[in-house]
Order: sequence, then C-alpha cells, then structure tokens
Amino acid sequence: MERSDCLFRLEQRNKILQALLSAIKEKPLDKISIEDICHASGISRSSFYRCFSSIKDITIWYCTYCALLGRDQIGRTLTIAEGHAVSLGLMREASPLYMHLFHNWDYNFSLPAVNLHINSMEEVLQEKGIEINTALTYSLDAIARVCHRLVEQWFNRNCDLPLEELVTIIVSFYPEDLREIFDNPPQHLTPAQVASHVLGAVF
Repeated sequence: MERSDCLFRLEQRNKILQALLSAIKEKPLDKISIEDICHASGISRSSFYRCFSSIKDITIWYCTYCALLGRDQIGRTLTIAEGHAVSLGLMREASPLYMHLFHNWDYNFSLPAVNLHINSMEEVLQEKGIEINTALTYSLDAIARVCHRLVEQWFNRNCDLPLEELVTIIVSFYPEDLREIFDNPPQHLTPAQVASHVLGAVF
C-alpha cells in the first residue's frame, strides 16, 4: 500500500476498523463477514469496497497507517524511539486484532509496513547523501525484520512489556552510526505535530 493511498477515506476506514474491533470481541476473525462490518459501522457494502478489498485488507491498512505516522517519520521529524513509540502505541489500540493475527501465524498483513520501514530508512540516508551499498542494505533489512519479530513477540505475549521498555530494546538494535543519523531529524516535531502535519495534508 502506497503512503498516499493509506490516507484516503480516513473517516470511513476508521469506522470500519472500529466495527471490526467490536466484532472480534464476539467471534473469531475468520467468522466475521463484510455484512457484519457494514451493519456495525453503518456504511454500505459499496462504501466498504471503496475503502478495502477484504477484511484482511483492513489489517494491512491499519498496520501501514501506524507505520506512516511513526516509523516513516524516523530521521525526518521524529527520533528512533519516538517513531517506534507512535507506531506501536497506535497498533496497541487495535491489540485484539493483532493478537489474533500473530497467534494464528498470519504475518502477511505486516509486510507492507516492514517494507515501508526499510524504504523510509533508505530515503532518509539518501537525502543525507549516504550511499546505500550492499552491506547497508542488509543492515537496514535486518533492523526492520528484528523490529517486526519483537512486535510479534509483544503481541503474542499480550503486550505484557511496557511500551517504553519495548521501544528501548528496539532502539538498541540500531547500530550506533545509524542512531546518530536517525536521532537527529532536520525538522524535529512532537508526535502530535507530526500527525497534524501528515493528516492535515490530506484534507
């Protein structure tokens, strides 16, 4: 999912997400129908399909949306810790959904967000005139996948570790030279300012 696509129809998409989160409290994800979602969210089936192609697509969208407001901003407007804290804090708001997905070994929903993380790091480094060689490509890929693995464990353990501690562990996996780069964004904003800036550009 592209960055720009992720931010279209936000109000409707959020209604659909909230309906899904309510429904998953009552029955397993694979038993929830699009009709259930439409009824609970008060939108038509055609409106649903303008936002998503399937129920699975909701999980992909929200995971990417969380990454866009957090990890995508690392080195741009947020530090490493701030970016991960924003993404994980937003995902935790939909924890019943992601706990279900991770418990059932379903990882495809998170691949776009992992790729966004890698691409974002590469873009920040290129903007700073740093050449992306093979060794650096492997390093960035490893960082993104380790982060994903830690998030997987976190949800599998019902988010038993405080968010701040998980973020500290994630930050430790960034090599020191990359930390120096990503922790000095040219325009530092608070997470609230970032959200206002990113979402405000859509409306």
